Amino acid sequence: MSDDLNAIAKERINRIKHLTTSDQGSNEFFEAGGLSLTVLHDTVGGSHPLYTVLDNSLKKNDWNGALAASRGVVTLFEQGSLRSPRLAIAHEIEGDLLDIAQGQAQAAETAKEANQKQLQLAISAFLAGASLEDALRRLCDAHGIAYETGKTTISKLQAALYQPAKHLEIISASESKQITAWSDTRNKADHGRFKEITQTEVVTMLMGVRAFIDKHLP
Repeated sequence: MSDDLNAIAKERINRIKHLTTSDQGSNEFFEAGGLSLTVLHDTVGGSHPLYTVLDNSLKKNDWNGALAASRGVVTLFEQGSLRSPRLAIAHEIEGDLLDIAQGQAQAAETAKEANQKQLQLAISAFLAGASLEDALRRLCDAHGIAYETGKTTISKLQAALYQPAKHLEIISASESKQITAWSDTRNKADHGRFKEITQTEVVTMLMGVRAFIDKHLP
C-alpha cells in the first residue's frame, strides 16, 4: 500500500474505532460500516468476505452486523492484513520487467557498435515504459479511477491520477513531472527515434520508475 493511501486508511480506521465504541448508537455504527467499505475497497477490493457482510448489513439496516464487520476491518488493518494481493503480485512482475530492462542498459554500456548500443537502450526504455504504464493502470484500478480500456497511454493514465483541479492527486506534482519525462523517453523508443536516447536518461528512468513502483505498489 502506498504511503499516501495508508495514511488515508489510518485516518478512516481511527474514525471507525471512535464510531464503534460501546457508547455509540446505530447511526454511528452505520457510518462506521460505510467507512469500512471504503477501506476495504481501497485496499483489498470488493471481493473480500467482509465487504459482502458490510454491504448486506447496510442494505438491511442491520446495525449489529455493520458493527461486528467494522470492528473486524479495524482488527485486520491493525494486523497488516489489508493489503492488495493484486498489487503485491504486480510489484513482482514490474520488478522482473525492470530487471530485464536493466540488463539491456548495462549491455549497451559495453556495446562496440553504435547501432547495437542504441537498440539496447531503446529496448530498455520500452520495457521500463511498459512497466510504468502497467503500474499506473493498476493504481487507477486500485483507486476506482476510470480510464479508456484498450486505449491507455502513460500520459492518459498520468492525467487520470493527477487532477489537482478536482482535488484528485494519487500521484504528486513532482511525480507527474517525472512521468512526463519518462513518457518522452518511452515515446522515442516507440517511434524509432533511437539516436535521441541517451544512456543517462535510460539509467535515470530505470532508477526512477523502480522507486515509483516501490512507493506505490506494496
